[in-house]
Amino acid sequence: MANKEIEDFITDLQNCEQNFSDVENIYSPKTEGSENNVNNLRLYLNKMLELKPKYMIVGEAPGYRGCRWSGIPFTSEKIIVTNDFFNKKYKIRIRNGKKPQSEASATIVWNCLDSLGLYPLMWNAFPFHPYKNNKTNSNRYPNKDELKFGEKILRKLISIYSISDENIIAVGKKAEKSLSSFQGFSGKEVRHPANNGKNEFIKGMTGLLK
Repeated sequence: MANKEIEDFITDLQNCEQNFSDVENIYSPKTEGSENNVNNLRLYLNKMLELKPKYMIVGEAPGYRGCRWSGIPFTSEKIIVTNDFFNKKYKIRIRNGKKPQSEASATIVWNCLDSLGLYPLMWNAFPFHPYKNNKTNSNRYPNKDELKFGEKILRKLISIYSISDENIIAVGKKAEKSLSSFQGFSGKEVRHPANNGKNEFIKGMTGLLK
């Protein structure tokens, strides 16, 4: 049974009318594929509630090959159909069963978590997809105003799961900058796995979570 706080959280995401340029609300009913994204996010957040995670990792924003298609941060469609964490009873949805989208960063993140046997709650400093020219094949870093907006949403999620600020880990510089305003944030940061950051990311996560 779905948790009311999570349902309210998702509804707020769906109904969010933001005025940012070159930003796609991947949970809005106006966005193609949003039904799958909302379904998957709901299943993920409710499962994480059952797991009672101690830690939370926060990325920068949804990528066009990962969260934009799955609805779950740091997660591609390929992950949700191949990883045992998302077993069949959760009724995960993807857009094309014959060719699920794959993302290198998502694969690195999940391989690392699987090896550690630990699954922190995952979210992004900005919850929507910022893009450069074409939303279907580009990403960009969220700007100052977008990160400020994202902080309000992030705090709601932190409250739902009762995550202590000192147990929040930033993945990448933009996420760390966004979290720096949190009163109890300890400054824990790991290298983003993209752009040849795989080994540093794994080393950082292993050191903080093992």
